[in-house]
This record gives sequence, structure tokens and C-alpha cells, in this order.
Amino acid sequence: MSTQPTRPTSRRRNGAKRKISGSASGRASAQASRAALELQTLQAFRLLFGTARRHDADVRRAAAISGSQLWALSEIARSQGMSVNDLAERMALHQTTASNLVNALTEEKLIRRVRDAADQRVVRLHVTTEGKRKLLRAPGPYTGLLVDALRHLDTEELARLHKSLGVLTAVMRDAATDAAGETLTGE
Repeated sequence: MSTQPTRPTSRRRNGAKRKISGSASGRASAQASRAALELQTLQAFRLLFGTARRHDADVRRAAAISGSQLWALSEIARSQGMSVNDLAERMALHQTTASNLVNALTEEKLIRRVRDAADQRVVRLHVTTEGKRKLLRAPGPYTGLLVDALRHLDTEELARLHKSLGVLTAVMRDAATDAAGETLTGE
């Protein structure tokens, strides 16, 4: 009888090769699944923003103001006498942005500013009759479709979405920071 090793060693190697090959196939399948998921997620973002853009265009056609101006107008109508800071807080805007919205609405005579009797430094916002008419002509929801959709999510869904978007914005912020020092040619 021969004392040389038998063939099972080579079978193990072939088996290992098959396993590696199967693993590579699994990786390729996982990569394809991930790529498909990335594209589906991108499509969902496009749908969200496209729908929001179309709603804003509908608002502009029907009411001749932007969606943000309509939302601001509706918030002021809901809380007559609010301040610009109150409006900024309600709409999650910087005070300067809210002030610009107020300026635009004032120019269109949709709201009026009234100084607070007790503290002349404070300006209170009130909707005019024309502003009320504009609200009646405008398509809803006044807050826009995205805010309205967020308000319809249950708290757990909203918390998960908030967390996931936090991760996404952090990744994008890191990528923007990394790219900030590069030239257009990437040098």
C-alpha cells in the first residue's frame, strides 16, 4: 500500500474554492441588492421633492404667492398678533428668513405689522382682509405637502425617519467638508 496522501485534500481545496466562489456570488448579489435599494431610495427622494415642487407651483398659480409665504400667512392667521420670532419658531426657520417672508407678505398687503402697545420694540403680525381672501383661494394644505405628511406619521415612524436623516446629513456634511479643499480637477 502506498503511504502518499489521498485525494480528499484536493477535494477540500475544491470545496474551499466552491465556498469562496459561492461567497463571491453572495457578495455580488448583496451588492446588486444594495444598489437597487439605493436607487429606490433616490427615487423616493425625487418623488418627495418633485411632488413638493408641483404643489408649490399649484400654490403660485392659484394664490400668486409661494408655498412658504402661504404657510407663513396661515400661521399668522392662526395666531393673530404673533411676532416674527414666533413665526420663525413655528416654521423652523432662521429669524432673518422669517423676516424676509414677513416683508414679502407686507408688500403684498396680505399682513400688517403693528407695534406692541406695552413694548414698542415688539412688532405683532396680523392678517389683512386681502390675506384672508388669499387663504380661501389657495390650495391646501397650507403648510405644504411635506410638512403635512410628517404630521401624519406616528411618533415612532417620525423618530426613525429623523434619526436616519440625521445619519444621511452627517455623511453628506462629511463629504462636503472633504471636497471643500479640492480643486475642480480633484488635485
